[in-house]
Amino acid sequence: MNVSQGVNICKLRLPVPRYLRIERAISLEARVKPTDGVVESTALPYSQLPRPRKLQFMRSFLPGGEFHDVSLAKFAMAMRKRYGDIFIMPGMFGRKDWVVVFNTKDIETACRNEGVWPHREGFDSIEYFRTHIRPDVYNESKGLIATQKEEWSRLRSAMNPIFMQPKSLKMYIEPLSNINNEFIERIKEIRDPKTLEVPDNFHEEMCRVIFESVALIAFNRQMGIIRKQRDNPDALTLFRTSREIFRYTFQLDMTPSLWKILPTPTYRKMVRALNESANVAMKIVEESRQLLERRKQAGEDFSQASMMERLLEIDPKIAVIMGLDILFAGVDASSILLSSLLLCLSKNPDKQQKLREEVLRIMPTKDTPLDEQRMKDMPYLRAVIKESQRYYPNGFGTFRQCVNDVTLSGYNIPQGTQILLAYNALCRDSKHFPREDQFLPERWLRDPETGKKEQISPFAFLPFGFGPRMCIGKRVVDLEMETTLAKLIRNFNIEFNYDASQPYKSFFVSEPAIPFRFKFTDVEK
Repeated sequence: MNVSQGVNICKLRLPVPRYLRIERAISLEARVKPTDGVVESTALPYSQLPRPRKLQFMRSFLPGGEFHDVSLAKFAMAMRKRYGDIFIMPGMFGRKDWVVVFNTKDIETACRNEGVWPHREGFDSIEYFRTHIRPDVYNESKGLIATQKEEWSRLRSAMNPIFMQPKSLKMYIEPLSNINNEFIERIKEIRDPKTLEVPDNFHEEMCRVIFESVALIAFNRQMGIIRKQRDNPDALTLFRTSREIFRYTFQLDMTPSLWKILPTPTYRKMVRALNESANVAMKIVEESRQLLERRKQAGEDFSQASMMERLLEIDPKIAVIMGLDILFAGVDASSILLSSLLLCLSKNPDKQQKLREEVLRIMPTKDTPLDEQRMKDMPYLRAVIKESQRYYPNGFGTFRQCVNDVTLSGYNIPQGTQILLAYNALCRDSKHFPREDQFLPERWLRDPETGKKEQISPFAFLPFGFGPRMCIGKRVVDLEMETTLAKLIRNFNIEFNYDASQPYKSFFVSEPAIPFRFKFTDVEK
């Protein structure tokens, strides 16, 4: 079924009589305590949670079925209309049941009772590959995305000082600015000289600039695939496989798949992509290690070591693993964020002009260098980025496993249950965001007259997750987006003269559904 055809939400019968659901909704507020992890005596048993029948659910994903070729987001929203703000997504072929929740109180309860070692499943295919197929690379650690409990905690504790401290990123501001200068030149090369519009495949160009920026941090080198070395074979392998792996993971781990029983074609493609990327990453890291040794022998100062160099000091294999994880998590997701930024600003020229006025104050000339102080003085820029993340939320949410029994929406959820926290579905919900269909960066800033700020539930907006297991690349993404957007707005007025009512289709994360033929007109001064 094509995503644009929509979803018929009336086919399956509700497993619980309607009058019981109404009674539960009326008494819900009295039963639910959002931050109390203790199961209440009045909680309904887990067995009464709404859910579709397993066989009927499985058939709905097969060719001709209701949810065949439909995104996780479309599917889950259809299920929400059918069952309410909490329901079970049946597991099969080795995958456990998921409890899907849309209520901010439930999301808060799950987050505040996740323990010091939050358990997040969802990447079984990657974990299996790292454990059983390439232990030569991953015997020391399977990485942050595929580990749990003490193993995850030890690795995360070692990585936090490298990735989560602002001072670690200062050294990247200038090279990131240079990468974006190259991107600006690329835009000028490929835009039509008459219409000033870029080609239909501009999303790939956005992916390339994001890859170049992420690879700079992940592997401490510029790959050159924007203009200088567009056919760099090692870079293109990492560029291609990082994007393929994201799609294969969705197909293998998020939708019903037989890969745990027999090697499906998608599983075999996944293994090839993971092998290719691991081999190239090991080659690059070994080159970096040898260079580092030569620099040490020459007596160079390493008081400001790069992230890669600090990872090499821990373990070269950790440097390989973290480099691959950064690419896996960063390229597709950040390129979608960049496209959403350009869409939001092109469709709201008054906001674009307001942002440009701020950028012009900080960068009075096009060659004004970006530095740490200038980056701090652009609050509207950061508000634009946050509002774009709300307006076009990327993905659907995240997973957590209950470390204890807990009460959600009046139901007893047993220890060990896998929960899908569907907070991104709330970003366009008027209950949480007044004027939800308007692009309003001002909602994230204090009113200049009253000094007040719009009250927003923190559990309705979690673009980087919550708690100890929030995205370790948050600061990297922030710096990357702030630098790229500031440079683009300083150099171009951006328009999009086409329908943008449905620009994305959402699988594990969003993917473009339309060509991004932006018009880039030079800013004269």
